[in-house]
Amino acid sequence: MIELQHIRTFCAVAEKKSFTKAGELVYRTQSTISSQISALEKFYDATLFDRSQREIALTEDGEILYHYAKRILKLVDESKDKIDELKDITKGNLIIGASTIPGTYILPGVLNGFKQKYPDVKVSVQISNSKDIITKILEHKLEVGAVGEKIEDKRLEYIKLAKDRIVLVVYPQHPWAKKKSITLEELKTGKFIWREEGSGTRDTVERTLKNKGIKELKIIMELGSTEAVKQGIEAKLGVSFLSEWAVKDGTLRKIEIKDLDILRCFYIVFSKVGIKSRATQSFIDFNKNGGGV
Repeated sequence: MIELQHIRTFCAVAEKKSFTKAGELVYRTQSTISSQISALEKFYDATLFDRSQREIALTEDGEILYHYAKRILKLVDESKDKIDELKDITKGNLIIGASTIPGTYILPGVLNGFKQKYPDVKVSVQISNSKDIITKILEHKLEVGAVGEKIEDKRLEYIKLAKDRIVLVVYPQHPWAKKKSITLEELKTGKFIWREEGSGTRDTVERTLKNKGIKELKIIMELGSTEAVKQGIEAKLGVSFLSEWAVKDGTLRKIEIKDLDILRCFYIVFSKVGIKSRATQSFIDFNKNGGGV
């Protein structure tokens, strides 16, 4: 007998590419995860995962099942939402894909207000970069995101979440830390720690610098999160551009750059098409009505 939990477990393993990480997501032991996957493979008489590599992957049969499994789970959530709607209750799961800055520094405050209004909604924030989040929304793998990069696409709708200023950040002993400001030309002499490809911060900085005639800086390393970049600066490995939200506290120094001010907005993003869960729609409406920052 195949149960709904088997389907949820299967999707968790497919997305996390690990039995252990999937177990943490669905609150099951690794032995239970293995047992449920084995039950599915027996039911379908198919091997669903390739376990020969270090990171497990879906087989061709597994890809087919994953496509239908996501539809099954979405239908279950929609049916629950419709029944709750009759009772005028907003419950369910709200999964938000968020880039580093909004996910770490902005959404917690927004979600505090949202949870006060909708206490029965279970919220999960998945941190990734802006491009990955928007891709997942367009592929209907995510319903809503919070990003720092606005990619124009007629299928997407954006709501302004918060304003931001990107600043040059150095460690206290750096020669620039003694100055009130530096010039654009001086930037070319710095050693920079850069965010990874797809980062909204990186894209905004590179586009702004290019418009100012600076096409290249000396990049000594790329790191996958804002906190990792901050640690690199504190270790005196280099300097970087970071969101002002990320450097409100601590010892790192913000340095002004003459004739350069990098401003942007963070956005709630979602697809214009498709039925959304009641929890997701409530979150979108909450931000549309000024419930956010």
